[in-house]
Amino acid sequence: MKLSYAAALMLVPALCGCQRAPAEIDVQMKSATYYASHLQEATQVANRCNQLNEQEQRRLSARDYQEWQISNEWVNCQTAISVTDAAALRESVLKQSHTPQAPLDANAALAP
Repeated sequence: MKLSYAAALMLVPALCGCQRAPAEIDVQMKSATYYASHLQEATQVANRCNQLNEQEQRRLSARDYQEWQISNEWVNCQTAISVTDAAALRESVLKQSHTPQAPLDANAALAP
């Protein structure tokens, strides 16, 4: 009797795993290094993922949405979003550092 109980316990996780769509499991993971080298692709993925996230929030229950957030698909999305955000910040900083700054008024520099 104990053997059938143990077999049933091993079978439950396998059955629960079958509820996920194969597309969620088979998402190809890409690293931040990959996306940094392929910034255009990262931007496209990030844009699609932002829309997908909004759709999933509306479509899924709170529990299913939390589960989706740890899926390979969303982790991949987060990587693309992080890389594009970092690239945008880097571009902004570079533009600011190359802009000539107005000279300071001598009196303004001495004012408290």
